[in-house]
This record gives sequence, C-alpha cells and structure tokens, in this order.
Amino acid sequence: MRHKAFTLAEVLITLGIIGVIASMTLPSLVGKYKKVQTISQLKKTYTVLNQAFRHSEADNESSLYWNVDNGIDYYFDTYWKPYLNIISFCKGSRGDKACSYDSGTPWRRANGKKDSYLVLDDANRMPFILSDGTFVSILTASGYGSGEGVENSDGEMEFPGGNDNRIIVDINASGPPNQFGKDVFLFIRIAGKGIMPYGYNLEQKNVDDNCSSKGSGFMCAAKLIRDGWDMKDDYPW
Repeated sequence: MRHKAFTLAEVLITLGIIGVIASMTLPSLVGKYKKVQTISQLKKTYTVLNQAFRHSEADNESSLYWNVDNGIDYYFDTYWKPYLNIISFCKGSRGDKACSYDSGTPWRRANGKKDSYLVLDDANRMPFILSDGTFVSILTASGYGSGEGVENSDGEMEFPGGNDNRIIVDINASGPPNQFGKDVFLFIRIAGKGIMPYGYNLEQKNVDDNCSSKGSGFMCAAKLIRDGWDMKDDYPW
C-alpha cells in the first residue's frame, strides 16, 4: 500500500512561501506592537503623575499655592516625592551624563534635530527613575516660565515669568530612540487642574504641525490624547 507524501521540493517551496509572507508581515506586526506598548506605557505614566498630583493636593494644599521659591528640593520633597514610587535619582553636575544616558542632552526632536533639554540641572529640575523604568524630570525653572503659556510664532508655548511647569517623560529611560513623539513626551503642571499634555490649550493645527516629521514633537502627547490614545496615519512614527 502506497502512502501519499510531500516531496522535498514541495516542502521547500512551501517553506519559502511562508518565509516570504513572514518577512512582509513581521515588520508591520512588530511596529504595531511597539505603538501599542508605547501608548500603554505613556498612558500609565500620565495616570501615575496625575494621581500623585491629586494625592498631594489632598494632603497638603491646593496646587494654586505650591511654592517653588524655596528651591527644587523643597518643592519636590514636599509635593511629589511621597506620592511616587521612585527607585533612583539622576545625580551629577549640569551637562554630565546620568541615568545611563550617553549625553547630557540625549534627546532628539521628531524632525531628527538634536534638542537642548538637559538631563541634569540641579537648581532647576529633579530627574528620577520610576519603579517601572520610566524616566521623569520635573522642571521648576528655565528660560521660560510658569502658567498655561502663550503661543509663539512657531506654534509652541512660551511661559513668561520665573518658573517652568514642564515635565519630561522618557518611557524607556536611556533606551533608544530617545526621540520626542516616540519614547519621549512633554507634559505640563497646571495649578488647580492637574498634569496636562504640553500644547493642550492650542488649536488642533498647531498640535498637528508640532507633532509631525517636520516639528519638534513636543506636543505629541497632546495629539495622542486628542486622537483617543491612538496613532493616526499622520502620526510621526
């Protein structure tokens, strides 16, 4: 009695077809997984920061009265540190490498240009790593200022005054690509409201132009949230 079976040639042809299909679909699947993972991690961090903000207001006082005049250490230790699960702080002098970054200014903008945001600036920011490996830096002063900000000619926000309410989030810390809109995102602390995505109060066109392959990517968190935590076709991935 003869048994039907595949010939070696047929098996090799089948495996070849499977390999071609896999090579065509695998990059798409990997890319989609990375997008989902990025959004999930960013959403989690956004929630953690807002919860810490609310708990601090409940224990201390309204954020309308949070004082940064006594320095970053007092501000952070009083209003933030007790409400976050921190495993380490980034230490060193301004411009030094820290938290495994290969540069004191490790981030790139969405358009690929090198950005000047510092990891370390002892007098003006508190950089740390959360228990899940997310890098967070809370700024209190820079060349900008406090409040909700005003739009400049480039469609970005400036903050007249002495304080700076921005928060830098790098969801995989020093891991690549260290680029705004992909693993680095910008938020802002709004007194009496909570943690908002940078650019939250600007027109949709400004947000779309900023979160693009030609923009800085500073407003990509705002774009993601406005799009229902989804990366639409025009997202600079």
